[in-house]
This record gives sequence, structure tokens and C-alpha cells, in this order.
Amino acid sequence: MDLDELQRQHDEIEALLARFRQAIADDSSPQRLGALRWQFARQLMAHLALEDRIFYPNMQRQPHERLRDTAARLEMEMAPIAQSFSAYIARWSDDRIAREWGDFCRESREVLDRILHRMHKEERLLMPLLADAGLVETPRIRQAG
Repeated sequence: MDLDELQRQHDEIEALLARFRQAIADDSSPQRLGALRWQFARQLMAHLALEDRIFYPNMQRQPHERLRDTAARLEMEMAPIAQSFSAYIARWSDDRIAREWGDFCRESREVLDRILHRMHKEERLLMPLLADAGLVETPRIRQAG
């Protein structure tokens, strides 16, 4: 399990998220963001797949009960966020975005905030436990956001 890779992916997702937020900052001025939206979606879905197939199953095999319990809780909490994101992507076609730009911006900000908060929560709760278990040397813990 490569925790540096997971952190690198968090960093990439956060950078894309910031670009996405900037593109939707003005509810009154529609932007063309199809490529950015799909790039963000692909990166996020690839990351979630890695977590589902490798990261969280590995956490469940760790001898540290608190790490296992925290990872299990976070994994369970992620399912509705992932489902919500998939529904959001399906709901907003390029045509609908152009017609309902303001609504798209508002919903997008909510979705992006939920994802960012979740990533930071994962880092804040799991990284210290991973360090305690000797799985990472120095945890990088971001503030809630």
C-alpha cells in the first residue's frame, strides 16, 4: 500500500477542486468547464476505486483496533458521498449547465465542499493513527476545510 500515492492523489484532487471552484465562482457568468469537470470526476473516481480496492481493505487487516475502527467508519461514510457525486455528474449535462448556470454553481459548491471536507477528515483522523501504527513516518494533517 503506497500512502504517498494516496496523498499525491488527494493533492491532485484538491488542485482540480480549486480550479473547479474558481470556474464556478460567479453564478451570473457561465463558463465552459466540460473538460475540467470530467477531469475532476475521473481523478476522484479513480482515487475512490483505489481506496475501495486497496487502502480500506488493507486498513481492515491492521492489528491496531482504533485504526481498523476509524477506517471502517470513514469507509462507510464515503459511500453516500460517492453516490451523491455520481448522481450529480449524471444530473448535469452540458446543455443543462448552460441553461441553469446559477443552480449548477450552487450545487457544485455544495458537492465540492463535501468532498474537500471528507478528504481533510480522512487525513485528520487516519494520518495520526497510521503514524502510531508505524505505517507513515510524519503525517501531514490539514485543517478542516
